[in-house]
Amino acid sequence: MFSLLIIVILGIKLSIYMNKIFRYILFPYRFATITLLFVIICLSINCGNDKKLINDSSIPVSIKQFDIPPGADPGVPPEQGGKGFDGKGWLTNDKNSIINNKNAVKGGKFVFSVSDIPPTIRIFGKDSNFELNNIISNLTHESLLNVDEADNSFQPGLATHWKVADDSLTFTFRINPDSRWADGMPVTSEDFIATCRLLSDSTIIQPSINEFINTFEKPVVLSKYIFSIKSKIKTWRQLYYIATLSVLPGHILRNLTGRDYLEKYQSKYLIGSGAYLITDNDLKKGESITLKRRGDYWGENEKYNEGKYNFNEISFIKTGNALLEFEKFKKGEIDLYRIKDPASSDSKFDFDIANRNLIIRKKIYNNAPLGQSGLTFNTKEYPFDDIRVRKAFIHLFNRKFINEKLFGNAYSLYNSFFPNSEYSNPGNPVIGHNSDSAIALLNEAGWQFNNKGVLEKNGKTFEVTIPFIKPMDRYLTIYQEELKKAGIMLNLKETDLPTLFTLGNEKSFTIIPIKWNGLIFPNPESNLSSVSANQKNTTNWAGISDPRIDSLCKLYDAAFNKTEQIKIIREIDGIAYSYLSLIDGFYKDYEMIAYKNKFGYPEGIIGNFNNLSFIFSYWYIDTDKNEKYNKALSDNNLVMPKEDILNDYWKKIKL
Repeated sequence: MFSLLIIVILGIKLSIYMNKIFRYILFPYRFATITLLFVIICLSINCGNDKKLINDSSIPVSIKQFDIPPGADPGVPPEQGGKGFDGKGWLTNDKNSIINNKNAVKGGKFVFSVSDIPPTIRIFGKDSNFELNNIISNLTHESLLNVDEADNSFQPGLATHWKVADDSLTFTFRINPDSRWADGMPVTSEDFIATCRLLSDSTIIQPSINEFINTFEKPVVLSKYIFSIKSKIKTWRQLYYIATLSVLPGHILRNLTGRDYLEKYQSKYLIGSGAYLITDNDLKKGESITLKRRGDYWGENEKYNEGKYNFNEISFIKTGNALLEFEKFKKGEIDLYRIKDPASSDSKFDFDIANRNLIIRKKIYNNAPLGQSGLTFNTKEYPFDDIRVRKAFIHLFNRKFINEKLFGNAYSLYNSFFPNSEYSNPGNPVIGHNSDSAIALLNEAGWQFNNKGVLEKNGKTFEVTIPFIKPMDRYLTIYQEELKKAGIMLNLKETDLPTLFTLGNEKSFTIIPIKWNGLIFPNPESNLSSVSANQKNTTNWAGISDPRIDSLCKLYDAAFNKTEQIKIIREIDGIAYSYLSLIDGFYKDYEMIAYKNKFGYPEGIIGNFNNLSFIFSYWYIDTDKNEKYNKALSDNNLVMPKEDILNDYWKKIKL
């Protein structure tokens, strides 16, 4: 106890001394130095926390330039959201989530493999619709409200309280006066105003976000901490979408146009208020992105953040292909491997450290919605502007055979734009493999066999190209042979994920693979409306345009009853599916992963409604497991405890 006191006293004296030294020399950065020193002292003495800390070289970081004490501006009265605000007449949520884990330990590193690094780390604008951009956004930036990963209820975020006016159109939020940007500046109402201004700028080249922001009137500042925003349309989704929109720093955006934002932050981190940040040295273009935990994160001790944001570093590294990814995983260079071929996992994991349970596998069931997966046609381009040709290509894709022979029936086969959900239309047609029907349809569309057994029309042979990324070629080569038998030449052109997305966003393709994430609340307007059909940089790559769908989208927005919502989406699904714009692929209604047996996590392992993004926020290094893991690595005779492969926690629990 005496030695602990001495350390604290010496640390304080050293901080004061360094503060004097840096006051004039490095004024903007002196607080970052002091913060780092304080973090080091805390790690040495554990800051009164009785949890064991992980002995590693990583430490939290800080880029703070402005040292503004926590709390509200003294000039803001309680009724305007300042100190003493009582929240009467407002909504909030102070309950503990079942996934919060007070025993989670902070520290250590987590390395995750991605097939490609996105072309930008921006969270908005052109080319920002990659899954990794969304994961980064959730870690580096924050929204007004959080959504509980267990039951989808609202939790505080940047806002402590919110309310909905009687007209169901006007939403008011009160910003937490303690919230701070990574540079130390306070978060205020003006930040939300600046974010909306940027996202309404067409030069960010993201029509879907422009369209969304324009469904609201300009937000109104009521005080430094309180603002309101009114929807132009009455829809049950508006509160959810505006409350979960990532907020950007207004003091930096102030003079930026959308074009400026795209250029300046293409490969540069724009500071956020979240638990992690990215330094220039942590971004290796096309190779890796590393996020580092902030030692001065304002929300560290907020109730809803208990057990979250534990790793000091999270690295996303490009491996390029599945074979290399698995080899890196076996060598211990990455911490988790997503099993994409469940049928072969038993034989694949027959190696020493897996047999000794240093690596464990889990098959996890939850209630995450699935998105479209398969091959989509550009219905605006020849030859797939003819529905007969599209139907023929669907007939020639023998997915039952592929699922059985390649994947051991490990995947589910759906026929819907909303697979594995209550929104899926049960009346959608099942178009199975049938070569004779395919050829009849092609003949009807004007394609006839020449003397070489190749289909021709107007003197041109039938030839198409599918861009792909590995390992899609495993099943595409089978499809290639089926098409060849039908007189069609299919060229397979290997590419990378950013190029694939660019081709899709620009609608520069005839047929292309897709795999979208599912949405908890379907948003058909973004990927099935006539407006999105004729715009680039939307998710309506197929170009579906139907007046009835447009009308139903409006009805859906105004339907506050869940039963009515399901009925409307099912009708939309039926109409959209009738265009035959999609060759349905292979769907997993579970997540299968393998990872080093040194991590701790909530009981469900991943969230109830999402998959891997949960891991980066809630997992941690379990000190007991980590000790056993490291001992077993150096002693081939040691075996770690075996665990059940199945986890169906989210299917059993009643919320």
